[in-house]
Amino acid sequence: MVEVTPVMNRRLIVVAAMALAVVVMGVAVMSVVGFGSPPERPDPAQMIDSGSWYRKFPWPHDGHPYETEHFVVYSDGASLNARQQLAAIAEEVLVEVVDEMGVDPATMFRYPASQDKIDIYASRYHVLEVGGLSLGATAYYAGIIVPSLDSDVVRTDEGVRFDLKHEMVHVVEALLKGNFVGDIPVGDPRRMPVWFSEGTADALTGGATGGAPRTLDKVNALIAKYGRINPIAWRVDLPPSEVGDAYAKYYYPMAQLAVEYLLDADGLGRSPHDLAAVMLDMGSGASFASAFEAHIGLSESEYEAQFFTRMDAYLPQSEFPRKTVGVALGSLLAASLLGCSLLWGFRHWPAVATTTGAVSEPTSGRRGRRGFVLEIAVSAVLTVGFAALLLHLIVFADLPSYMSRAPGYSATAAYLVVAGAILLWSVRRWAYQQRAAWLIPLLLIADAVLTVTILHETWHR
Repeated sequence: MVEVTPVMNRRLIVVAAMALAVVVMGVAVMSVVGFGSPPERPDPAQMIDSGSWYRKFPWPHDGHPYETEHFVVYSDGASLNARQQLAAIAEEVLVEVVDEMGVDPATMFRYPASQDKIDIYASRYHVLEVGGLSLGATAYYAGIIVPSLDSDVVRTDEGVRFDLKHEMVHVVEALLKGNFVGDIPVGDPRRMPVWFSEGTADALTGGATGGAPRTLDKVNALIAKYGRINPIAWRVDLPPSEVGDAYAKYYYPMAQLAVEYLLDADGLGRSPHDLAAVMLDMGSGASFASAFEAHIGLSESEYEAQFFTRMDAYLPQSEFPRKTVGVALGSLLAASLLGCSLLWGFRHWPAVATTTGAVSEPTSGRRGRRGFVLEIAVSAVLTVGFAALLLHLIVFADLPSYMSRAPGYSATAAYLVVAGAILLWSVRRWAYQQRAAWLIPLLLIADAVLTVTILHETWHR
């Protein structure tokens, strides 16, 4: 009989732990890839050329729709799991939208004659483009086209939810009216203007490009760059090739501002229920102008003429820089803690080293000590300065509402921890006559390069 020694026992434990780790990793990998390689693109002969989206986007589907209570998910090859996840998110988002707008789908929705559910086309292989520009998603009457969750388009869950909610607002609008914006001829009084449609979607979603401007300074900056374009005059879609980035940077944020003013208690104090009532009236044949005035209490023509005057009274000139002050105070605290640690190290570590057999002062003397103190001080100042600059950039970056700033904060904190550890370790090495001077220039170079890069990106936005 073989005796199991403590050493063998430890080895068995290590082997078992390694085997368990391999199994866990294998399960994780298999769950990610779906227990096999992704399905290949279906053969064109197996595709079905039909669907309510077909008029505008002539894409076939693979004949394997996935249905839920309110949705039918078609695709050109998305996996069943991807369709199920997308449908689950869509069901949640639909509940959010109808609750916010006070809509009863059973009694208010006007579906096309051939539908009783909302179609979703989860595109895995097709690229959604309008006017030469790629889109994250788009809506039509009773349907949404969006990249599949297993497509090559990399998106976060928050991004998928944001896209679906924005487009879901458009779908709810179309179902309340019984038609889509683009289906009504330009100039027809029953056509909803684009500013109201897109402004409502962004106001209820949070804004696609950082949201509406919150101060007159921001509005004036947009006007200086794009011109004094009245958002209420944005009644029809413009060719993206002619508008450029003004769509994302000016038209959408300003349309969101126009609708948020209608909803804000400091504006007109209406609610999303009133916006839905405008849409519902239009479904009964009312013109947008009459429905808007009836439920908003202001005519569209008056709103257009008074828009900038109303914004002057509604928006503050500028915001108190609470975030800037917070970043500055946080950076000062970090610098103070780092400085106190360094001072403590210079005063006490040489004495500690003496008790362990090292001398209390390096052989280089006071001149070497002063030089080392200068290197440490410069590096500490640059480290904290760069961290403050990075935090400021993260805090004030114009990010879509679904994008998190947490990774930026985590990276900044990690940078401070690592830089502080290098500095303190260098001081300790100095106390033991083992000055790690080679680390300090590297840290200074990294600080300088990163600072110059951040300043360049900030100033050239």
